[in-house]
Amino acid sequence: MSNALGFATPRKTSRGGLLAGWLDSGAIQVYTAPRPADADTAITTQTLLVTFALPDPAASVSDGVLTGNAIETALIAETGNAAWARFVDSAAATIGDGDVGLEDSGAFVELDNLSLVEGGYCSVVSFSIAEG
Repeated sequence: MSNALGFATPRKTSRGGLLAGWLDSGAIQVYTAPRPADADTAITTQTLLVTFALPDPAASVSDGVLTGNAIETALIAETGNAAWARFVDSAAATIGDGDVGLEDSGAFVELDNLSLVEGGYCSVVSFSIAEG
C-alpha cells in the first residue's frame, strides 16, 4: 500500500506557483554534507559555501514543473564540496532542501562545479522542481 498522492496537472501547476511565489527574491544556499534529515532540522556541522540571490520572479511554472529564472553568478564564501541546497524566502525563512549536482544530473539545483574554492565564482546552470 502506498501513501503517495498523484495530483492532476492543473493542481501540480497551482502548487508549483505557490512555491515560485515563496522563492521570489529569496535565495539558494549551498552547503557541504551531511544534508539534514529534513528542512526543519537545524544546520550544525555543514558549511555554507555560496549563496545565490533569486530574482523576482524567481521561477515560472508550466504543466506542474517549476523552472528557475536566470540567476546571477555568486562569489564562493568557503572552500568545500557542494552536497545540498536550502531554499529560503526573502525573509530568510526556510522553504525546503534539495540536492545539488552538475549539469544534466537531474538534481534540483545544477551547478557548473561542485568542488568550490573560496574567492572563486559559481553559477547555477538550472534549478527545477517537478510536483508529484
